[in-house]
Amino acid sequence: MKSRWFNYRPLCLVFLFLLIGSIFAFYVVSNSIASIIIIVITFAIILLVAILKRKIKYFIIPLISFALGAGCYNLAVSNFSKTIEKQPSLVQARIYRVQETNDNYTRVYADNVTFDGESANSNLIIYIYDDESLYKNIEIGSVISFVPLNFYESELFYYETPNAGYFNENLKYTASVNMESVNYIKTDKTLAELVKERIKENLANGLNNENLEYSYASLFGDKDTLNDNLYGNFKLSGIAHLLAVSGLHVGIIASILTFILNKLKAKRVVKLIVISAFLLIYAYLCNFSVSVIRASIMTIFMLLAPLFYREYDSVSAISFAGIIIFLLNPLTAFDVSFLLSFSCVLGIIMLYKPIKYAVAKTKMPTKITDAFSISLATTTSLIFIMAYYFNNLNIIALLANIILIPIFTFAFMIIFVLAMLSLILPFITYLLFPVNYILNFIALVANILGNLPIANFATISTPYLSMLLYFILIFLLGRFCTADKKYKILLSIPTVAILIISLL
Repeated sequence: MKSRWFNYRPLCLVFLFLLIGSIFAFYVVSNSIASIIIIVITFAIILLVAILKRKIKYFIIPLISFALGAGCYNLAVSNFSKTIEKQPSLVQARIYRVQETNDNYTRVYADNVTFDGESANSNLIIYIYDDESLYKNIEIGSVISFVPLNFYESELFYYETPNAGYFNENLKYTASVNMESVNYIKTDKTLAELVKERIKENLANGLNNENLEYSYASLFGDKDTLNDNLYGNFKLSGIAHLLAVSGLHVGIIASILTFILNKLKAKRVVKLIVISAFLLIYAYLCNFSVSVIRASIMTIFMLLAPLFYREYDSVSAISFAGIIIFLLNPLTAFDVSFLLSFSCVLGIIMLYKPIKYAVAKTKMPTKITDAFSISLATTTSLIFIMAYYFNNLNIIALLANIILIPIFTFAFMIIFVLAMLSLILPFITYLLFPVNYILNFIALVANILGNLPIANFATISTPYLSMLLYFILIFLLGRFCTADKKYKILLSIPTVAILIISLL
């Protein structure tokens, strides 16, 4: 029986080459000869593998996915670039996000936009100029109208790579206006906004102001009103992901629901329906963020597997989630939230067990070994992303996550359960008072670790394609590439060579 070089997963190949196709489409437009060379070499290697393994599908699936990825990217950019013929004289919009920028203006994000009475079919960024009092006068759900001072297209390519966030929120235009020219029409909050507002009011019963803000951020990913020093300390210590709804949060929620349903002796089908429905509602409350969609789909995959008498496959699950997210936003390969979320999970999938096997030889306690292995796997997977977007690498995150994630998990479970119950029993959040001490401890440790001289250090800026090549290398060296060591080395050598070329 012939040995396999890797366990064939069509979804994984489709997902990977959708991303490669969109990246190539961007770089080929910018006349990058290096990208063409890299793609040619990549497909030459794939074709060689397909011939050696006598599996033409190994070549056809990547080729079709690559073409689809490039086509979706170009179509998305083309549609986003379609603009109105003339500047509107009157704008009406509903504010769905308020972001205080400085003392002179506030940046807000608006939907339900109309230009001169006609639907704009897009969302809008508005810079409202005034003194510090304006932040108190404008709230989420406010429907306003105004004559714009300035009006221009949002620059999709303002940065070196496309602004995937603009595309994802359909923010095609930007306008500016003086506060005195803004006319308030009415308040029109969505159901999600009303629910989150009620929960925040209830949380205030038991939490002080600072803990309220970062508990609310950890529940729904809304960091706009966070204290700058607090958020800065979380970033410097490498635990900012605790304030952005991620797979950790979704996993905790799914575990809570599973525990309750197990106590009720619910059947598997009931568990699937209840947990899936709840995660869908939660994703709605979190504005369908990338990390929540990804984690929810993977959780549903995990619940589905035993119903079909199949073993859960994390690689196929994350690949399917990635395909769905890509189809929703073909610029997703350039979305830093997407890259951070998927990279962390892929790092754990590919590297956790090999690292744990090596660390276990030190005879450390099992729980510490597990925590260290997960933290090291995620840190390793983020090296090139951190270098590209932030020119920074956080080393102290290894220690910070080992210390704080178990503590945060305990606190989040209490906050989440009481927050949900408070929609029916508002007074129950008074029980959160002791949690203040836990949250204060987390903030204190984040402050101490984040300000250590060795916490962060600057890195060189790396080309975008290097990130993709780095993950291919991780896949080849990880446990899901089952080729003999000599073949792993043979496959890794050209990958490393191409990676070096991309860095030059």
